[in-house]
Amino acid sequence: LSARATRVRKHVAGFTTDVPAYMRLADFFIGKPGPGSVSEAVHMGLPVITVRNILTLPQERYNAAWLEENKLGIVVRSFRDVVPAAGQLLAGTTLRQFREHTAALQNRAVFEIPGILEGILSGASNPGGEGGIAGA
Repeated sequence: LSARATRVRKHVAGFTTDVPAYMRLADFFIGKPGPGSVSEAVHMGLPVITVRNILTLPQERYNAAWLEENKLGIVVRSFRDVVPAAGQLLAGTTLRQFREHTAALQNRAVFEIPGILEGILSGASNPGGEGGIAGA
């Protein structure tokens, strides 16, 4: 990418461990609907443009649907559709609205998971009993 001649100035970073610094510079995120990239983008307050099609991994398809349902981004069928999607995102008040939705989302899963796991483990000591996994 660095060697490719283009009319537009560009900076190719390559591998980096400083993804949050780049995300702080961005207005929105473009990428695949993987859980890590979607979570990090939304956590950073970035609306997402992503793809969902036959090639999307089955476990990532719901992430794209979740983005649409929660008005956190735009889902297109192909990365060829990213430019029109970016235009749609930048039109009128759309970007502001998507940013408001990402800012309003309070992902507390990291704090909820220990309690969920504790419940699962305590129920596992009583398999089939009340509150146990088999009795659920």
